[in-house]
Amino acid sequence: MPILYHFAASPFSRRVRLALAHKGISTELREARQLPGAIEEARSRVALRTIPVLVDGDRALADSMAITRWLDAAYPERPRIWPQGQDAFCVLEVTTLVDAALNAIIDVATRYYPLRGDPSWASVKSEMLGRAQHALDGLSERVTSLSRPTIAADGWSAGDMWLVTAVQWLAGLPERTATSPNAAQIVAVGGWTLPDAMRRWTEPHRDRPDLRALG
Repeated sequence: MPILYHFAASPFSRRVRLALAHKGISTELREARQLPGAIEEARSRVALRTIPVLVDGDRALADSMAITRWLDAAYPERPRIWPQGQDAFCVLEVTTLVDAALNAIIDVATRYYPLRGDPSWASVKSEMLGRAQHALDGLSERVTSLSRPTIAADGWSAGDMWLVTAVQWLAGLPERTATSPNAAQIVAVGGWTLPDAMRRWTEPHRDRPDLRALG
């Protein structure tokens, strides 16, 4: 049985869990913050040293994009995560914009946060969060233009997994400020707004069994 080292609240981990559910692959979940030594155990298996990490037999992969691509390659007989044909462009566009927004917001408010006293902080923050907002606005335009409930015409795909977990994570940041220093810093830094169109797009998916299973 594959093993997934994950962080329960992380949108990067949650999208991998949705992908595994979509494939119908039973997986042992190891919450890296709750199990002693799990973070270092996971990081020791991959050069990237990030989480999530999927261990599948004698192979270990980090990065949600790589993991989900691998799942399609390793389990081709199961439902695809990354569609082919006409749907591929739209899904790649959405997932790229999601990652551009999340990475910019997280980097400014966590990795670069100790540099906030530097004279260049304001300009760097403005540029990076401007890129994040541009990506969020692009996602808003994309979902508004769709006449269907899923990103791909053929149904649930990586595009939906990326987008719904990002919206849930961004919308839930204020509630997590009391328990998560990173969430508190992201909210304190500000500089971006989650478009209402993205929230509305997520609503019809709230009761999906695989989403509810994420907790």
